[in-house]
Amino acid sequence: MKNIYWLLLFLPGFCLSQDLSENEVRINIGKKEFIYSDILKEDREIWIYTPSSFTKGTQNKYPVMYLLDGPAFFHSMTGMVQYLSSTGKMPEMIVVGIANTNRVRDLTPTHSISWSDGEKDTATLGSSGGGEKFIAFIEHELLPYMDSVYTTTPYRMLVGHSLGGLTVLHSLINHTSLFTSYVAIDPSVWWDNQALMKKASHQLLSRDFSNKSLYYASANRTNKGIDTSGVLQDTAKGNIHLRDNFQFHQLLENSKTSRLQWNWKFYPDENHSSVPLITSYDALRFLFKGYELEKDLNDTSITVSYIKTHYQNLSALLHYKVLPSESIVNALGYIFLHGKNYEKALQFFNLNIETYPASANAYDSMGDFYLETNDRKKAIEFFRKALHLKEMPETRKKLSELERSK
Repeated sequence: MKNIYWLLLFLPGFCLSQDLSENEVRINIGKKEFIYSDILKEDREIWIYTPSSFTKGTQNKYPVMYLLDGPAFFHSMTGMVQYLSSTGKMPEMIVVGIANTNRVRDLTPTHSISWSDGEKDTATLGSSGGGEKFIAFIEHELLPYMDSVYTTTPYRMLVGHSLGGLTVLHSLINHTSLFTSYVAIDPSVWWDNQALMKKASHQLLSRDFSNKSLYYASANRTNKGIDTSGVLQDTAKGNIHLRDNFQFHQLLENSKTSRLQWNWKFYPDENHSSVPLITSYDALRFLFKGYELEKDLNDTSITVSYIKTHYQNLSALLHYKVLPSESIVNALGYIFLHGKNYEKALQFFNLNIETYPASANAYDSMGDFYLETNDRKKAIEFFRKALHLKEMPETRKKLSELERSK
């Protein structure tokens, strides 16, 4: 990889001028990078969103979402990821929006010059069939670049709409190991006389897709006067797209031996253009079901064992080891401390020290525990340990007061 140029990407409607008044502040949601692809022989533009907790040199690691037709969906998707992760519904994620250079070429796995109704269009579709090269660019250039420059986990998600949804399914069926989860939004499975669907019908019955997840959305594209129950029997060309989506749903229903975790949903009130927004939310909620703690933090029945089991389940969901959240465990420690349940408070503060031995905050919290339980010697010991790791004014103040009153 070479010739990487960095540009700031700003929310539309803001930052239209290079010069800001003293009362204005820029709102950043990401940045653009240009990466030269030796495989595609061209510069490729990618839009990158990183969570607020991401800083240069951070030890935090993040799952990554790869978003086809990136600029079209970057604002809505990153906003959704930010909100759902901030409310504990899903992990923080890096989002990589891949901009198009030749959309038809890159997002079609086979060459065809025919639309779904059979009409030939060499002018528009003549460059089709470059999907394998595009996947090779992602596999051999984009993924290694992101993994080397950013702190990433093995969890990767691929999201695409229309021809992008076709590419998502092509990757799932033919390059299964590249991603953990796949989101196909109203995909164009009619492409090339259902070539991908025909292959999928064999692959889903003969291969093991364990630990892979798919969310498949279908918009309402029926002709007026026909209900969805008649779609499969209908032969009207105008209903080909929806009919093929229903047929793919049947493939999924018949492929229980594949062990693929999937959800297929029809959106009767959405069309091809409107369905991506609501699908994105539903897909994230499905793919990260079980991420959120079932119990409220104020539930006094919560135990250390419950927390450990939850994060073991999260590790299985995400396919990498997820440590108990330092902030959640710390909050639980203080909740039980203020409730005078000192035994449980001690267990949670100990869990944080065991899990994050280099965290000054973990030792500071333990110091607060011993301060509350009138063990001044122990409180001084843990405040000193905290300050040895990091100078914190509040900890220094507590330690000084304890040492003065000896």
